[in-house]
Amino acid sequence: MAAKKQSVHYGLELDLTPKVKLSATAKTISIALNRFTQEELSTFQRCLIGKAQKISYKSEQCDHFAQSLDFATQEAFDAFFTSLPIYLQKLIKAGCLNPFIDIRSQDWSVDENLIIEDTNRYHYYYLDRYTLNPTLRLGLFTIRSKNVLQLEEFFVNHFRPFLYKEEDYTPQPSPSAGGEVYSVQAQIHEVFPLFIESMIPLLKERDTKTIIRKGLLKAQIKDLRSLCGLPPFPLSSAYNLDPLVLLAKFVLSFESNKLKRPEDGMALIKTMVQRMFFQSPAKSNFPFSSFFEYCSLLDQCSLNGNYAYSVAIAFASRKGMVNMLTCLKPDDGWYSVEELFQLFIVRGDCMLFANEDVLSSALTIRGQKIQMPYAEYGSYDDKGFRPTTVLQRPLFERPLFNAYLYLLASLGILEISETQPPLLLTKNEKLHPLTPYEALDSVRLTEFGAWCMNMVEQRPQPKKQVFETITDKELLLVTFKGKSLERRLFLEQIGIPLGVERFRITEASFIRGCSSSSDIVSRIDKFKLIIDPDPSDRWKQFFASLEKRSTLFCHGEQVLLYTFPDDPEIRRMFATDPAFKKLLIRAEDNKVVVRKGNQKAFQKLLMEHGYLNTL
Repeated sequence: MAAKKQSVHYGLELDLTPKVKLSATAKTISIALNRFTQEELSTFQRCLIGKAQKISYKSEQCDHFAQSLDFATQEAFDAFFTSLPIYLQKLIKAGCLNPFIDIRSQDWSVDENLIIEDTNRYHYYYLDRYTLNPTLRLGLFTIRSKNVLQLEEFFVNHFRPFLYKEEDYTPQPSPSAGGEVYSVQAQIHEVFPLFIESMIPLLKERDTKTIIRKGLLKAQIKDLRSLCGLPPFPLSSAYNLDPLVLLAKFVLSFESNKLKRPEDGMALIKTMVQRMFFQSPAKSNFPFSSFFEYCSLLDQCSLNGNYAYSVAIAFASRKGMVNMLTCLKPDDGWYSVEELFQLFIVRGDCMLFANEDVLSSALTIRGQKIQMPYAEYGSYDDKGFRPTTVLQRPLFERPLFNAYLYLLASLGILEISETQPPLLLTKNEKLHPLTPYEALDSVRLTEFGAWCMNMVEQRPQPKKQVFETITDKELLLVTFKGKSLERRLFLEQIGIPLGVERFRITEASFIRGCSSSSDIVSRIDKFKLIIDPDPSDRWKQFFASLEKRSTLFCHGEQVLLYTFPDDPEIRRMFATDPAFKKLLIRAEDNKVVVRKGNQKAFQKLLMEHGYLNTL
């Protein structure tokens, strides 16, 4: 270092020591270091270099420290890093993959405790009783709990590219899946329009906001599945994860409230995927688009309905998913989800909310105990666990990563395979997976998915449907041959199967599931549209009968049914008094029927005859 030079000018002593010459990279590092205090910088220097330089000005200290952290080559970094104590190397390596380090997770090659607890004094704040071991170089870390350290974020981002090379974590495809496969690529072009069409009447029963936040009822899921044919997930359906619920939440978040059946379902899927992953929520016209992850993809969490601040996802989370998916090749093979998540982390991507307080204030995972391979975590109160610090990765980041993949599988963009998940969460004395998304094992990108993610320009064409429907001219029978999901589902809805290809239609089967005469008219119109555009006279007579029957019992009125004892005097009173005759309708077994509008007149008339009615 150049010798310190001084000069006296008008009685002032000036420091003329030449400033450190920095490279462009070092200048960037120096600017980043400027947010720390000089005390913190000195602590970092003692940890990494072994001593702190005594410099009066913070800017100069930043420059000198930045010069020490400026590694021109990988070899220069390796020489620096291997000079550190083994325990510090291990801690930094672990912290660069996950900043929150449970010190019980591995052997750090040091005999002394990393965290020292003072049990002899009372501490008002919980963390005050813990201190870093002063004999060890741990200045880069902060204590978050009795067994958890956090590596300073700046050093996570600075050291990760040197310790974990992206090319070393490029996932390699496997020719076969390791578990049960789920794929809807072949039928999504038929399923999705039917799904949208089936959602329209459902919105009259359950409003948009409720579906986005709470999903669908079991009866609604059953009805939707029968109408659109989307199969459930092989294993995760046992943990209340259903593709129909994911689709419903997705469509209502990224499409207008005025749903209508799309003419081109595949094009609509691509449009909504583009809105989600390629358009910033700040520029979106859809009110729930930025809250989609919080409201719809965190099924493992109980949401705080009283939380008054923003719960918008950081757009970097969605961009990170796109970056990860672009490394897949369509129909190239099956990629391990574990390896994909490792790549996601090594690239510096992460799952986070724009407001960091959401994890600690607005989300809770119900349960009493979590058993990890290296430690057991217990809940501090009856509310369960917060997805923060060392639990942030297993309870929030990884599940949200998997949730995106499950959503894309529901849309036909990915094919997935599932295996039995580990049961690590104890809740109400029963074992459960940590989240509903734990069964995901591997994924494969489809050609349709590559087109939706802008990886290819040519749109894949679905296989041409070959089918034939034959309606008997005299009997109410329909024969269906070939492949058409919409027609088969419709015939299953209105008919009674007779073997594999024939369906018998009756008045009862045709109106099954209808709640109004307009529903029946809609079914008749659909029959003429997709089954037989020119039905015979027998079918026309059948349809006319259905329409007539649908209006025969559409009018009624509310009445009250009274039971009286077997008393001759009361029967004579009802039979002979003209006033009662106008109000009553006699029924069997000593009962009378009174219109609800005549209730007060009936009560008054009874009181005139000495009978009290309190109903």
